[in-house]
Amino acid sequence: MNQLIGLGITALSVLLAAITSGLRLKPYLDAGVARTPPTLALYPAAIALAITVPVVFFLRWKQGSKHVAIGPAKFMDNSLFVAMGCLLYILIAVSFFPYQPLVQFPDYITDPHPTPLPGNNISIF
Repeated sequence: MNQLIGLGITALSVLLAAITSGLRLKPYLDAGVARTPPTLALYPAAIALAITVPVVFFLRWKQGSKHVAIGPAKFMDNSLFVAMGCLLYILIAVSFFPYQPLVQFPDYITDPHPTPLPGNNISIF
């Protein structure tokens, strides 16, 4: 039963991380942006990974087992990595990397140098 609770927590955290990523990505998809800024998912995921890995290894070392029990939940194998990583991703992405409004660029590029009129002198320097 404890293993099912751990599996349920893992599944719920993955679902919440997917919903969070989708909601954060939607404005960029609606605007037709080809590339999103790294603050959208890359930085929060990297920070969550950097925190999750040492904490899970510490918990495994402290309990002396590959299966970690936290309260009534028992996380088997690598499910604690996934659950904690997803929950930290949500926390970090929402807290420290809020939505940044899109910067709209004009579809056309104007020439900064006007074309000289006929009969005018052109200076190179």
